[in-house]
Amino acid sequence: MILKPKRFGPVQVRLDGQGAVSFALSDTDPGQPHPPGDKPVLTLMASVGHCLVESIRIVAARQGQVLAPFAITVRAEKSLDLPGRLQSLKCTVSGPVLADPQAVPAIIAEAKTICTISNTLNAEVTLERVD
Repeated sequence: MILKPKRFGPVQVRLDGQGAVSFALSDTDPGQPHPPGDKPVLTLMASVGHCLVESIRIVAARQGQVLAPFAITVRAEKSLDLPGRLQSLKCTVSGPVLADPQAVPAIIAEAKTICTISNTLNAEVTLERVD
């Protein structure tokens, strides 16, 4: 069975100048303090984006860098075959992130390596009934 192409998102995870995180479904959405909960796929996407924000925060702190406001936007594509799943998630970083733009690529690369949520997506998941 071949499934129809389907895209999900965007889901934005924003870090403001004071360290607060918010979630939005578009550039014009003012955001809310919690991830979207109406569709599990959007919640998953928000979890990936939030983990990447926190990973960037950890790496920047280790290096003594001060973060500027930024956002991570997550878009996903559904697989075209079974089992139903996301084929890919594309995460983009926008905003200054740091005062030193030269340091941003290295911080982003290191943050990706420690992001527990995106790394977990490669894990086996089981579902069983318990009486």
